[in-house]
Amino acid sequence: MQEILFLLLPIAFYSGWHAARKRYKEREEQRKDVPQRFVQGINYLLSEEPDKALDVFLNYAEVDEHTANTFLLLGNLFRNRGEINRALRIHQNLVARSDLSKAQRISAMLALGEDFFAAGLLDRAESVFSELLKDDPKHADACEPLRNIYEQLHEWDKAIEIAQLAQQRSKLDHSRLIAHYYCEIAAQELQKQNLFRAEETIKKAAKVYPVSARVLVLKGDLAYARNQREEALGIYHQAIEKDTRLIGVLFNQLVNNFNQKDELESLRSFIQQTFAKTQDTKLFGYLLQLARKLGKLPEMRTQVEEYLTKGKPSLNTVVHSTEVLSSLWQEEKVCDIAQLQIALQRLSASQPDFQCAQCGYKMHGYLWRCPACHQWDTVSNV
Repeated sequence: MQEILFLLLPIAFYSGWHAARKRYKEREEQRKDVPQRFVQGINYLLSEEPDKALDVFLNYAEVDEHTANTFLLLGNLFRNRGEINRALRIHQNLVARSDLSKAQRISAMLALGEDFFAAGLLDRAESVFSELLKDDPKHADACEPLRNIYEQLHEWDKAIEIAQLAQQRSKLDHSRLIAHYYCEIAAQELQKQNLFRAEETIKKAAKVYPVSARVLVLKGDLAYARNQREEALGIYHQAIEKDTRLIGVLFNQLVNNFNQKDELESLRSFIQQTFAKTQDTKLFGYLLQLARKLGKLPEMRTQVEEYLTKGKPSLNTVVHSTEVLSSLWQEEKVCDIAQLQIALQRLSASQPDFQCAQCGYKMHGYLWRCPACHQWDTVSNV
């Protein structure tokens, strides 16, 4: 029996050697085939056949550092082109692989979360980014997209939490953003007439970012809600002095809420002083509106004529200037100027009042956060 086993040893050795050599040859052929398949995938992309390219790329048996980076870039390319489904296929395929390194897996998860966000699947995107933070609380890259999600969902408490975490991890100053989130909560509490909660939240915003003009506006709103009219008007004046673009935000509110003659006179005097100090052309139209409301348009004649000839009039100021001129012209000419005034008013009503300085998006009502580029404090009067 031992003699038979001894005779079989060379056969077993040869069989093992032959099998190993065969596997080695197969791997070598597979390695040689990788560049050729990669070129084939690129050719499909150049030929506008992305689905065939995806089939080639996703059928790679093994993923190394270079192919993983290629897949990530390719998926990001599809997402930037708006082809979200293809981006999802690539990044989901990567995440499902077991041969990725930790860094590669994190990159794939971040890319997958961005795909879900771009597709509007905010709950799935939130799940991906939250999982990354759970696995590694120091992972600052997941904070920014997660914060954007909470902004979109108006979940301000969660947005504050993530912004504070990002500030700790990245050392970037997020105090202005956090103050805006507190202001959003305070505005909601004011709307519900929860004045004590609103006051406490405004204090938090002021503590985080003391120079915020929006905090002053909310303090004015709170004082007005408590019927402290004089104090509220003074606070609004402080807010406008800090940020003159706020007159465009607050003007209608101020005129409607503070409609007593002495209050309107105080507002007019304040805007006149601010205009003289800053020469902000946008303020002139508000001066004219207050003069009309107070019956003092004739007093504005010299100022209007000088402004129209030497200043930089906007459509809004021209509309209000025609009111001054039409009230002063001879009766037989009033009809002509009145028709011009009506036409200008119609044109002005169709134009947006505000524009984002960051991306140029125009809108009729003021928003603290641009709906297009999602930046805060970038919207001002046109």
